[in-house]
Amino acid sequence: MSQESTGKHTRRGFLDILLGGAAAGSLGTVLYPVIRYLTPLQQSGPSGPTRLSDEDIATLDENQFVIIPIAGQRVMVFRDGDNNVRALQARCTHEGCTVQYMPGESLIWCACHNGRFDINGRILSGPPPRPLPKYAVNLADDGSITVGEKTA
Repeated sequence: MSQESTGKHTRRGFLDILLGGAAAGSLGTVLYPVIRYLTPLQQSGPSGPTRLSDEDIATLDENQFVIIPIAGQRVMVFRDGDNNVRALQARCTHEGCTVQYMPGESLIWCACHNGRFDINGRILSGPPPRPLPKYAVNLADDGSITVGEKTA
């Protein structure tokens, strides 16, 4: 009597299961990125006015700038040469690299392709096609800093 007639597992049955699992896995590796691409990303970070934490303010005081998330965007908050607090989008308008504030030169610099912006976000040099969007900044009497929506 063969193993097939007794209902026990055979080599062929094992190979069928193995090949079926491999085919399902291959299909999953193709479909997962497609489905992930088609589903919208969730907004990360707060969506309204954002108050800087004590840690963010300490970083701002130490480095002259800090990058915080607001509604899924990176926003750079910095102190200019006159000690005014400003906020600009921290994502370069050329290819999306993160920019940084250069306090000694009073400019915003993108290290990816040497793009340079003034402290108002206007293009000084390099390949960026548009200026950096500005954000509203509110300084409270207690020393807290709140960054609001984009301004025109």
